[in-house]
Amino acid sequence: MLSLMVVPDYLPDQFSTWYLLNNYLQKKSDQNISLLMPPSFDEVTSQQEKEKVSMLFVNPFSAGTYVREQGYLPLVKPKNKSDEIVIVTAADSDINAIEDLKGSVELALSNNEDANFIGLRLLEPANLSDDELTVKRKDNFLMVASSVIRHQAQVGIVQADVYESFNSVTKNQLKVLLKSRINEVSHVMLYHPDVAAKAEPLQEILCKMADDPDGANIVKALGFPEGFAELSKEDMEFMIDVVDTMRM
Repeated sequence: MLSLMVVPDYLPDQFSTWYLLNNYLQKKSDQNISLLMPPSFDEVTSQQEKEKVSMLFVNPFSAGTYVREQGYLPLVKPKNKSDEIVIVTAADSDINAIEDLKGSVELALSNNEDANFIGLRLLEPANLSDDELTVKRKDNFLMVASSVIRHQAQVGIVQADVYESFNSVTKNQLKVLLKSRINEVSHVMLYHPDVAAKAEPLQEILCKMADDPDGANIVKALGFPEGFAELSKEDMEFMIDVVDTMRM
């Protein structure tokens, strides 16, 4: 039996949609696939230490570890869908640009370390020292936004897709200071070489989902309106190199 693990940085209302995708893959491939949805990144690590899963849907910042250290291979990525983040402040804040952040600054962060990494890079023009930056950890992006709206933090780091999913009431209480424009990196689906014979046939099914009415509804609900695209080894290595460069 194959197993597919999805890292916990999807929107809450997408939880059940991943089960629909898994059922779709099982039906189209006539294979049994066990879906794993760990509630935290710590449990993702714990699961991998206990038993290597067959396939993973992970963010680009984690992908390098799985590919280069654990031998996973690229399968697909969301088509024309890059991972971006936004820096937000309260709509009524006097802050209108990153450079306006001076002195002691309270920053709201989620537990998504990849989004946090990009966000902290975007905050560099403020030239804030570690002593000037007070980090407030929140469980998810909605709580990050809430803390900014309530002035419990001056700025927050939110995944762009999540920000776009906020209702108008929430958006009207926020102001976007900056959005990342990375373009080259996105979530990816990987597979372990030990299950290549079973995993590789899923590539074609995934890449054709957007052309099938049932599949199209699923990928649209996941935030991938154009579905999935094949991910080559060369493209995967390029993405990892981009991430490594950002970390320098």
